Amino acid sequence: MVGWGGEQTVQFEGVAIEPEDRELERVQEAYFAVWPDGPERVLWPTIAYFVVQPRWIRFSDFEQIPPLIVEINFSAP
Repeated sequence: MVGWGGEQTVQFEGVAIEPEDRELERVQEAYFAVWPDGPERVLWPTIAYFVVQPRWIRFSDFEQIPPLIVEINFSAP
């Protein structure tokens, strides 16, 4: 679950894989396109990259009355 300063949260469940070889290179290219400083972290000894295929995601905002809860379910491929 992820949260921030207010009363909003994001819950996320899925299947995670740690890509290797060509798939890792492809994932890193996509990551570096968004985070240009990413290549600096490749040398970190504990860095790892994961790809997560979501099963469901839920956003909740409990600062609203009534609370806003939005859930998205993804069907299996």
